Amino acid sequence: MADSPTVRRWPVAVLLGLVLPAVVVLRFFVWPMPAPVQSPEAVVVLAGDASARLPAALRLAREGAGVLVVSVADGADNAATRALCDEPGELTVECFTAPGGDTRAEARALGELVAERGWTRIAVVTSSYHLARAGLLVDRCTDADVQLADARAPMSLERWGNAVLHELGGLAAAVVRPSC
Repeated sequence: MADSPTVRRWPVAVLLGLVLPAVVVLRFFVWPMPAPVQSPEAVVVLAGDASARLPAALRLAREGAGVLVVSVADGADNAATRALCDEPGELTVECFTAPGGDTRAEARALGELVAERGWTRIAVVTSSYHLARAGLLVDRCTDADVQLADARAPMSLERWGNAVLHELGGLAAAVVRPSC
């Protein structure tokens, strides 16, 4: 009985059913591996989780072209990014608002700004769990070379789980609706 085909197949079923999805989730949402950002004309920080995203975006903008593009959104979490629109400091800061306030709306608004400014290479900074969906949508909405930079915030396991589930749903929606 131990040599039956059913008994020999269960490890493969476990691997495909549990381990493979876990590896995919970890690779794309928890530990993505974006290529290093190289010579962007502008660095874009997407709304949300400014405590993690903004320092990464500021560092890249200061090291590069000196242009920071800020997606302006309401809420206490975005107060630091909104403040840059009024007092940019040593950087050139461009602020835009995404009507609708979701990632697809940000990608559309950013695409219009990129076309207006004539940028050909941008770096988009967002949370590591948001990188896959944001990159897909921004890439669809602009002709610029889109480079991604992840910002990692300390999060509880519960928050990671919620973020990954939200992103899986958002990514599925982006795949089903392949427009900008």
